[in-house]
Amino acid sequence: MDKLDHLGWVVSSSFAIGDVRFAVRSTSPSFGAWLSQSLGAYEVEDVEPFLYSVVVPEPPPGGKAKEFCILYKGSTAIIRTLDPITLGRGLLAELEGLGLHERDDAVYVTASIVDVAGVPTLIPSSIAPGLAKLGRRAGKLGVAIPGELTVAIDMETASVVPVPRTLDVPDDALERLADACPWQGRDGLRFVGDAETIRAFLVPATDPEASLQPARKGFALANLAGWTLNLQVVGGRGLDALGRFVEQTPAYQSAWTDTAEIMEQLAATMKGRT
Repeated sequence: MDKLDHLGWVVSSSFAIGDVRFAVRSTSPSFGAWLSQSLGAYEVEDVEPFLYSVVVPEPPPGGKAKEFCILYKGSTAIIRTLDPITLGRGLLAELEGLGLHERDDAVYVTASIVDVAGVPTLIPSSIAPGLAKLGRRAGKLGVAIPGELTVAIDMETASVVPVPRTLDVPDDALERLADACPWQGRDGLRFVGDAETIRAFLVPATDPEASLQPARKGFALANLAGWTLNLQVVGGRGLDALGRFVEQTPAYQSAWTDTAEIMEQLAATMKGRT
């Protein structure tokens, strides 16, 4: 039985993007209609396995959101926000990622940017969803939760840049979503802006009890290469860009047993550097 069956899905559609075929279901007919309209170029008639599930609450009284919109990948909540437009933006970014393993215009890495004490920090995407569970503690720690689980590293500058969008989606897709779900809520999610200067880079330590400490450059590079989606496509040029990124970015390692604790340690370290 599906762990999410109890959430009351009312609409679903199947799509094919590149070599990935999947279905998306939602609790909201309005959101489902928007998704089919926005991704019409990729919709297929075959019924595919569910990969994404989207919870959108009923329109709030007075237009002030109090319930979260949630995007699940499998059974894992990867985006939580009070704002349906932010949810749509995060979903489109996630779907863009389905074809990144075939592209050669940048190095694509399954990592996310979080702001820790105001410092842009790169973390593995596997731990990003856990940050949402911090709730109000995230704000107290100065941690901005990521809205994207993949970043692009430019092969010329070795800087993190926005993922170039290639999906055949209407330019006004998010404006249409605002019409379909006409309310707003605090979004609080971090998306990549223009080219970003990342000032710290966090990798998991091999020691399950290790506290936050500097990581060797070679160890950091090996982790980053392991998270790269298209390294076979970009080859040596891509690996060189990753090496330059690691050389210019302080790297840290830590066991990831307590999300709040590691964020507190990282925040203290970042404050000590400023």
